Amino acid sequence: MDEFPEKGRFEAGRADPVTGERWVYVSREMAHAHPKGRLGPALYLIILALVALSGLRFYAFTMAGSLADFGAALLLMLSALGLYLRAPFALFLVVALFAFSLMRLFVGIGGLNLAGLAVLFAQGAALVYLLTSERANLIYRHRYKSYPEEGGAE
Repeated sequence: MDEFPEKGRFEAGRADPVTGERWVYVSREMAHAHPKGRLGPALYLIILALVALSGLRFYAFTMAGSLADFGAALLLMLSALGLYLRAPFALFLVVALFAFSLMRLFVGIGGLNLAGLAVLFAQGAALVYLLTSERANLIYRHRYKSYPEEGGAE
């Protein structure tokens, strides 16, 4: 998909009343053909972190035999694979991972250690990046932000 598609669709959303910014939706092919439609260093870091956490959870499963650890390892690996393949469902999985981590924070508050809190903070930072960055929006939601021209018609 290195070639930019000949035809594509552009659908502009509603403009923000204050800033004039708007989301412009494009086809998946157009989004992935754009240079910003490729994975960047931040996304590779998030993917590697998810794979590492998946390995740790799978190790915990082999030691304790908890099905919760196996499920967490599977969900982490599916999230990493989805992000790598630039599949839109990966955003939902990352949101679910953060929700499960947050739930574990409130349910197991007595056993929480500094490492668990650091993982929760890192997952939150990754989630904010995936939901708000322009690169992630282009890759996973197939949209980009259009800004009004400076000195345009008023």
